[in-house]
Amino acid sequence: MTDKTSPAAKATYAQKIEAMLSDPDFPYRRGKIVWVQIPDSWKGSTHIQSGIRRGVIFSNDINNLFSDLIYIIPCSRKNKPMKLHVKHHSQYILAEQIIPIDKSWILLDRGAEMLDSFTLRQVESNFMKQFGLRDLVH
Repeated sequence: MTDKTSPAAKATYAQKIEAMLSDPDFPYRRGKIVWVQIPDSWKGSTHIQSGIRRGVIFSNDINNLFSDLIYIIPCSRKNKPMKLHVKHHSQYILAEQIIPIDKSWILLDRGAEMLDSFTLRQVESNFMKQFGLRDLVH
């Protein structure tokens, strides 16, 4: 078993983080809109999004570098009058529906785009409202 606190292990982690931070093509960057395959078995009789759809990577980059579990916020083309949805081009980012997915569910071969900072801040604000970290009236 490897000691993750050894100086050698810390140096290796630091190198991986530095490489990721300097790589503009890091595929799991926070704020990227990617295509994901969410199993239909997740849907059932709930309102959870499923199937092949776009989602915004919402977990932080260091988590996304080391973990197989990534948090995304699904997108939808359906316009529902939800106060927490954020419009982005012809789709809506469902800020109230953050879900953990396996990194392998991200379909990297389908491409990705980076959200602009203004839209990402709107998503963050609406996420905070959903979880009571900010007043809903702001």
